[in-house]
Amino acid sequence: MPARPALVGHRGAAALDPENTVRSFRRGATEGVALLECDVHLSADGHDVVLHDATLDRTAQPDSPLRTGAVAELTRAQIDRVLVGEGEGVPDLAAVLDAARREDGTVVPLLVEVKAPAAAGLVVRILRERFGAAAFADPGTAPAWIISFHAEALRTARELAPEIPRLLTTTATSPEFLAAAEDLAVAQIGVRIADARAADVAWCLEHGVLLNLWTARSEVELERALELGCDTLTVDDPVWARAIVGPDPLAPLEAP
Repeated sequence: MPARPALVGHRGAAALDPENTVRSFRRGATEGVALLECDVHLSADGHDVVLHDATLDRTAQPDSPLRTGAVAELTRAQIDRVLVGEGEGVPDLAAVLDAARREDGTVVPLLVEVKAPAAAGLVVRILRERFGAAAFADPGTAPAWIISFHAEALRTARELAPEIPRLLTTTATSPEFLAAAEDLAVAQIGVRIADARAADVAWCLEHGVLLNLWTARSEVELERALELGCDTLTVDDPVWARAIVGPDPLAPLEAP
């Protein structure tokens, strides 16, 4: 494990700007995180929707023209009417990829979390069309990863585009989870900080798999993640985290 983990901007920079918005991803990139993370659902008419929850209810701002409803039951045109904080709309994956760039134009790798397994195929197509298969030859320099709590989503991704690195995430690991991670040949696993154990670190080292810990929102969580050791650390506030952790190692990620 590296001395300092690479920071992942959670939903962009969720503590600083409205989560999962173009503005939030631009802020995360500006603050110098090593990677960014977004969430993808599928609309009723088959379009990608960058939103964490399965419904609009939590994130829609009070004066949004549309404030409630399940993403899977709404069209993309309906979702385009939604405002999710400070007048920001709900982007698609292409808009997030456009925003995930540093001031010098270099790409900030994006962890694309597939929330709805049915969206996996579309996510693969978007990433392949954007970057081409060759860009994913080395997970350490890949411009994007596909991550999910759902093994079936990563299975679809592996079948369609085995070159795109995969990250299987969970709250707490189990023998079944680790077996699925092996079966899916993931390059990284994710574990909630409160439930992570030294055994998870040891498993990653033994299997040559990177470890992501999520999401540090307090000093207690951040200190526990640093004490355990991890390769990537997901945070809501990259400014706060960098002040404690130090500058991100922006070199390519390397397997244990």
